[in-house]
Amino acid sequence: MGTSHGPRKRLPQNPSEENLRKQAKRLAKEEGLQLAAAQRRLATEYGYPNWAELMRTVAPRLVPLVPLRGLVAFPHEVYPIYIGRPKSIGALEAVAAGALVLLVAQRDVTVAEPGATDMYEVGTLCTVVRRARFAAKHERLTEGAAKIMVEGLTRARVTRFVFDQQFYRAEVEEVADTERLKMHSVGIGLSDSDQAKRERALIRSIFSVLGSYVARKRNIFLFRTEIEDPAVLPYVIARRLKIDLAQQQALLECVSPVERLEKILGYLKAAT
Repeated sequence: MGTSHGPRKRLPQNPSEENLRKQAKRLAKEEGLQLAAAQRRLATEYGYPNWAELMRTVAPRLVPLVPLRGLVAFPHEVYPIYIGRPKSIGALEAVAAGALVLLVAQRDVTVAEPGATDMYEVGTLCTVVRRARFAAKHERLTEGAAKIMVEGLTRARVTRFVFDQQFYRAEVEEVADTERLKMHSVGIGLSDSDQAKRERALIRSIFSVLGSYVARKRNIFLFRTEIEDPAVLPYVIARRLKIDLAQQQALLECVSPVERLEKILGYLKAAT
């Protein structure tokens, strides 16, 4: 797929069609090229034989979608989920073993058939977990209902909702920790070493406040974690704190580990 000399550029972790089209237009303007010629050169520089192949590589993924009522699913967490709506069950039945399903929270839990404006745009890509106690990827509970275990993998932003008759689907792009939502990649004003120091200081503060919370609430289970990954620890704690849906969603959408730690520290202090 690459040229004989190999690619001269490397695609970012989460490339987008929009960004590549802007790059091609900028190249055409700067070098006085036809847009098609600029697109061909850009594709070659990234190691692809033509523009169409490059676009196929970065095309948004289409995955089944399950709206959640009163729950924000976080990455790196395993959840039992109870499903009752026919379209949600249809989405799960369309998921092959190991395939992805997107879980997104509803803004209003009372909406029975949510539309695009009724769901948050950022959710979590999950896989259905197979456990020994489950005969299949989900087990029937009552007529028209199902129970599943899912594992959150990574956050994703919905670029387009697709409302099929059988189930919901969505075109998605992953949300990395290196850029803010709907913004270009920006720093938070800290060098790598300063950021690492800030993360360690925040983690120490979090565990200190967490100890006070456990002592007051007598919730020993919450404190039983040795996770110190700044990208993961806030999710582990948030799942066990009684914070409202909007706060959970804000934490999910936060793409800076430092800011995520600051948020969960604030939530902990408010709960203690």
